[in-house]
Amino acid sequence: MMKRIVAMVLCLVCLALCFTACGKDDKGASIRMYLSEPVYDVDPLNAFDNQATLQIVSLIFEGLFTADEDGDVKKALVDDYEYEVDKDLGTYKLILTLRETKWSDGVPVTASDAQYAFLRLFSSAVNHPAVGMLFDIKNARAIAAGEDSVDHLAVTVTDPQTLEIEFEKDIDVDAFLPVLTSPALYPLRADKIDTGKVETPEGNIESVWSKIGDEIVCSGPFMINSMDYKAKDGFMLERNGYYYRDREKDDYDKYVRPYRIIVDYSTPAIDQLKNYNTGEVGNIYYMGYIPLAARTDEYADVLKKLDVTNSNSTHVYYMNQAIAPFDNASARKALSLALDREEMAKALVYADAADALVPQSILYRADKGATFRDKAESYLQTAANINEAKQLLSSAGINASSYSFTLTVNGISEEQVKLGEMAVAAWKALGFKVTLNKLGIEPIIKVEKGESEEDNKEVATGAYKSLYREALQSGSFDVIGLDLVSTAPTAMSYLAPFAAAFSGNGYSASVNGEGKTVYTINPHVTGYNSADYNAKIDAAQNAKNEKERAKLLVEAEAILMNDLPVIPVVYNKNTALDGKKLSGVKAGFFCPHVLTDAKLSGYRKVAIREGFVEED
Repeated sequence: MMKRIVAMVLCLVCLALCFTACGKDDKGASIRMYLSEPVYDVDPLNAFDNQATLQIVSLIFEGLFTADEDGDVKKALVDDYEYEVDKDLGTYKLILTLRETKWSDGVPVTASDAQYAFLRLFSSAVNHPAVGMLFDIKNARAIAAGEDSVDHLAVTVTDPQTLEIEFEKDIDVDAFLPVLTSPALYPLRADKIDTGKVETPEGNIESVWSKIGDEIVCSGPFMINSMDYKAKDGFMLERNGYYYRDREKDDYDKYVRPYRIIVDYSTPAIDQLKNYNTGEVGNIYYMGYIPLAARTDEYADVLKKLDVTNSNSTHVYYMNQAIAPFDNASARKALSLALDREEMAKALVYADAADALVPQSILYRADKGATFRDKAESYLQTAANINEAKQLLSSAGINASSYSFTLTVNGISEEQVKLGEMAVAAWKALGFKVTLNKLGIEPIIKVEKGESEEDNKEVATGAYKSLYREALQSGSFDVIGLDLVSTAPTAMSYLAPFAAAFSGNGYSASVNGEGKTVYTINPHVTGYNSADYNAKIDAAQNAKNEKERAKLLVEAEAILMNDLPVIPVVYNKNTALDGKKLSGVKAGFFCPHVLTDAKLSGYRKVAIREGFVEED
């Protein structure tokens, strides 16, 4: 009898070991999705002209705080914070204590990484509109104006897990915390960015740290496994096994449920939609982007469960005021009047005609529950008015046929191209000679230097640069279209960059007659520089409370929509189509598809069918 009991125990032990082994091999679900258009650069600072980029960036980097779908602030990397005021010394400090986590290569995420993001944003080599939202920080405004060194930015590390931010004056901390949700402040690794550069045959230095999957270290729930856009399943996100996890004690999926997110960019999105919920090999369980060709009655049955929400971006056109006729307010207004925003929104299906600039998702923070659009006016006609537009041009003495210009759009975005085609047609109807310039990407080639000049050779890096983004950031355009994404969930962050001091567009230095260096702040990339608007944003910055600031920002938008250096076109929408076996996908303010808790029913069978794992 005893022998039988021992034998049974041994059998149970063997079975337990077998199941344990199988469990260890089972790392979780590999889920096929179509998240967005291809993203060739995951630098967080390059994520504010295209919602698609922001989606991927938000999955692979962790911020100090995060904003939920409603724009409310939640702690992320920050474990605790305290605001200290010493009125005797005149010091006002926000002390952030960080949680312990690691980068995807096992290196701890520290307060120095968080500090580096602030310092990088204020570097003279980086011109970025997010700079202006940080002017409460001591010395920040002077640094942006060229009057002080970035070394004096009052963001300091007191120990590996503690970051201290000192302010110019006593602040409303609850009003400042939304700023710290910005992807522009996602902690980054200085060592990776500083070394991730190559010299091109033209002698230029190109940054590649954010463009090659093998070079990218991630602090978020996912890391990049592959960035090959030409291969089937060539873009792949994989669970970051170091994300807040004790690898000795915690299960694989304690903080991130899916093992892999697989995206195929080699197959057209419309063809992938046909595999949605089919149960076949290659089955798509989630569509975060619906191709234009599918936004028709033909796909009504598939799309009836589509979840459509307001995006944190407005599609707009910037006009270069250094070029005629865009230096004339009447011409800008005429170009705006010629656009049939209602038809443009219908062409996208998932969009609303824009009647102002600030997107529909931005809160009016002086009144909980209300959006900025609830409180502000409608300034723009949403239907085209060609006759009024022509009268404006005539009154201003502008002969449209005398002007030729180009509308530049992101050629990778089918939505931008479609809207661009409609805008070109409308402006041609006014008599202007307009062409559409669809700028895409270009491979980055580096020089590999040998012992002699003859030994030098050109080598493909596998990275791409965006010609479109280069044109936007340098101001090398006549008119350019972009998804203007908010840098923080506040109207201030959206409107402030159009004020010269808040533009983040750097400064120019010159020597006056007395031999002193004079710094002049460069205005917004459009060239817009209005004394009234500048004063209104300054007043909003120095407002006593949120109620006063909100009122001033409404007034600021009214000035901007009268001057129209930027033409709003449509309010963008987020789309999400969940498969019947998929659950747990949430939404955030910056990341419309939060996949950390995504659950795929029966994923083991799916993995076997797809060949990801072998059948037991």
